[in-house]
Amino acid sequence: MPPIAVSVTDFSRSLSDFLNQVQYRGQVLDIERGKRVVARLAPVSPVDGFPISQLDAFLAKAPRLPAAEAAAMSKDVRAVRTRLRVRADAWA
Repeated sequence: MPPIAVSVTDFSRSLSDFLNQVQYRGQVLDIERGKRVVARLAPVSPVDGFPISQLDAFLAKAPRLPAAEAAAMSKDVRAVRTRLRVRADAWA
């Protein structure tokens, strides 16, 4: 979709309408002062997430805890789990 040229005056008078065009239609706006483009307003690109399919490879490259620290952490996690109170109705 090609950019739409909009004067600074029109843009300031109809800011909400122009923002809706950018957000919902993906429209790009060239904001002009006189005949010169002074700004471009475009939708923000979505942020790419981390694909779950790559999690194993990521964790395989992560640094390892020394055996003593790993054992201590495992013991701490077990201790916390035994103290957790589980509600009969998780939605209550």
